[in-house]
Amino acid sequence: MDTSPSAQPLSIIPATEADIPFIMSVERTLGYAALIGSFNADEHRRRIETTNTNYLLCHLGAEPVGFAVVRLDDDGMGNAQLHRIAMAQTGLGHGSAFLRQICRLVFALHDVGRLWLDLLPSNVHAKDVYRRIGFIQEGTMRQALRLRTEAGRIWS
Repeated sequence: MDTSPSAQPLSIIPATEADIPFIMSVERTLGYAALIGSFNADEHRRRIETTNTNYLLCHLGAEPVGFAVVRLDDDGMGNAQLHRIAMAQTGLGHGSAFLRQICRLVFALHDVGRLWLDLLPSNVHAKDVYRRIGFIQEGTMRQALRLRTEAGRIWS
């Protein structure tokens, strides 16, 4: 019997406060900060408790391998935002499978007609994944994100 990780089923479960250390460890994977950003534990705690925000864990068998944050817009227009998605290890296809499951979940469980996301131009790999799954680019936001660099400067 094949017991390799790829033979194990992927599943989605709601994240809890106890999962914050795992989530933060994934966010802090080398190179991720510039692609997806990161929060401190207090900010994650605050967001997990927000009623329109869903923190989701991707499990491969019993082990967490990624997370996502989906925010349901409260404007009554049936929109949801994929705020963040990240995998502990890339290149295995788990992120694409997780994203497909998230799309099915969001459209099945909520009165949602549109799932949208922001994407940094530097995140070329994610752009390809989103396009393969069926997301389309609707526009380009310019100077809409400002991040502090290690030197304290802000870039957008």
